[in-house]
Formats: sequence, structure tokens, C-alpha cells
Amino acid sequence: MFTPNFSTSEDVRQFLMYGGDEWCRPMVEEYMDLIACTTPIEELDIEELNGWLEHELSSATQGYEEWGDDA
Repeated sequence: MFTPNFSTSEDVRQFLMYGGDEWCRPMVEEYMDLIACTTPIEELDIEELNGWLEHELSSATQGYEEWGDDA
């Protein structure tokens, strides 16, 4: 699974406009929804977004592996 590592808010904008990994895209959109009311995209904390995304993907992967072990 590809985990994007954004460097700038423009990277995030491009990812959302032109597509990206199908696993990650809903997570990035969710993050944007969570902060949308207080932060314009130009002022994103990119390190926070990358850390949040890494955590979410790790949780999803772990859940999938546990589900596979139970099957």
C-alpha cells in the first residue's frame, strides 16, 4: 500500500484534484473535513497530516490483518 508523504499544501491539492491512492484518498478527504472549518489549505500543518495519515493507514492495515487471521 502506498502512503503519500506530502511536502506542501500544493501536493495535497494535487492529490485531491487528480487522484491518488484509493485507500488514502478518503482518509485525506476526512482529514480535510475535520480541519476545514478552521484551516485554509494553504495553512495546513503538513507534518500533522502525514502523521495522521500514517496512523490511519496503520490502523486499517492492522484491522485487515486481524480480520484475515480470524477468517
